[in-house]
Amino acid sequence: GYLFRCQRFEHGAVLLTGTGIVPADDFTLAAGDSVAITISGIGTLENTVEVVDRIKALIPEFQAQLPPAAKLDTVYDRSVSIRDSVDDVKYTLLLTVGLVVLVIFIFLRNVSATLIASMALPMSIIGTFAAMKLLGFSLDNLSLMALTLAVGFVVDDAIVVLENIVRHLEMGKPPLQAALDGAREIGFTVISMTVSLSAVFIPILFMGGIIGRLFHEFAATVMLAVLISGVVSISLTPMLCSRFLSSPHTRHSRLYMASEKVFDSFRDLYAWILDGVMRHSYVTMLVAAATLGGTLYLAQIVPKGFIPTVDTGQLNGSTEGPQSISFEKMADM
Repeated sequence: GYLFRCQRFEHGAVLLTGTGIVPADDFTLAAGDSVAITISGIGTLENTVEVVDRIKALIPEFQAQLPPAAKLDTVYDRSVSIRDSVDDVKYTLLLTVGLVVLVIFIFLRNVSATLIASMALPMSIIGTFAAMKLLGFSLDNLSLMALTLAVGFVVDDAIVVLENIVRHLEMGKPPLQAALDGAREIGFTVISMTVSLSAVFIPILFMGGIIGRLFHEFAATVMLAVLISGVVSISLTPMLCSRFLSSPHTRHSRLYMASEKVFDSFRDLYAWILDGVMRHSYVTMLVAAATLGGTLYLAQIVPKGFIPTVDTGQLNGSTEGPQSISFEKMADM
């Protein structure tokens, strides 16, 4: 049972500089001759990992004030599961970046062009970090998930600009003139793509309730990454193309020619499917309507919940006895 409340003691709280205090709510007896101190009351604006790090920094000072026979240990640390979850999202983010760069290289088959298009990734993500700092956001599961989702978006504009500049290079223009003409020609399209993609997340940004509070940072992070990538694609990408992109070679390697045949076969397959779809428009409309109806039906029967269950790596249990039982008997159980 509870021995006493924290408020009866002058030093029964942990002081956090600039963020107030985190109270040690209860002192309870644990199994054996020990006392368990539960530190909670962390506000919604506090960073749990930062609070835990500050508390751990104070543990040696607390240990020095205890008798030699007493030992101060951590029984439960909520930040462990948070750190593991964030590490998993970081790994997914790095893996996504690597896969995106690999796909760009497979389709462009040019090292210089791949590096130019890939430069939009770090520049956009670093710019998003700066904007998140100004808005007071932190790197948590939702913001990192938003960055992971945005990785596939931020390179689209750069690839569009790059392809148009390459087209002007193939027309015989020098690299600088091709970069200027290509960026000027495609600039409005890139801006419209960026704004329209960002507008998709505006309803999530202004969503109310608990869900809105959870996904506000997610939507803002995605919008920031997309907007910054649009600026990068019409500024940094043309500059890099004018400096490092050379005129296309008339002769290509055997690997390039072999991959070109594969891409040509996919193009021919797409042309065949498109021709069939255009010739059977009524069947296409029926399939589209059936797909829409199936989507609405599945949306009704799919299981729904608030937040998915998360494995924190801990099992909690409690023991309940009769009111007349003594504390010693409860401790023996």
